[in-house]
Amino acid sequence: MKTGRLLTGLALAGLLAGCESMDGAMSSVGGVLDGTGDVLSGDFRMLADPKPASLGDIWSDWKKNEITAKKKWDSQAILVSGTVSRITKVGSLDNDKIAVYFKDSVNPQCTGKALMRDALMVNQKKISNLQTGDKINVTGVLATTDSEMANNSNRECYFAFGKSKIELASNTATPANGAATTTRSTKTTRKK
Repeated sequence: MKTGRLLTGLALAGLLAGCESMDGAMSSVGGVLDGTGDVLSGDFRMLADPKPASLGDIWSDWKKNEITAKKKWDSQAILVSGTVSRITKVGSLDNDKIAVYFKDSVNPQCTGKALMRDALMVNQKKISNLQTGDKINVTGVLATTDSEMANNSNRECYFAFGKSKIELASNTATPANGAATTTRSTKTTRKK
């Protein structure tokens, strides 16, 4: 009887290990497919190093001249930082996307929305550990539509980013010996 349980346990462990490997493979395939699709469509923005900015930087340009601001910021990948305020799904049933809303780290009056495809559910797994209040870095391309800006009537600092990649922000500290160390931003309390 113990041998049967042991064999069942080993089989289950092997199955779970296979699922983890499959998930890693799907993640790699998903990234390659997304990148290949972008390149084939002529969109090379995510291949270059992203330009660091804040939502406030983009907003400042946008208030001066929307046309030149959109041309400036839409031509490249952008790296912005913020604090997660909401994680949800948006879109229709056949075009589901994950949306992570965040407040700008420089100007908390500015809101960003990071959009990610969820065709293979790989991105859902990637964001499963994110929570409201986490500090994140978002790399993506400007995806704010003209209709969204018209609804805001140029009064609200709000920008959406497509093809987003989200990472937890890390804090860099320099101890007395001068060597920089990096630690992952974590929360110490959770509501139950």
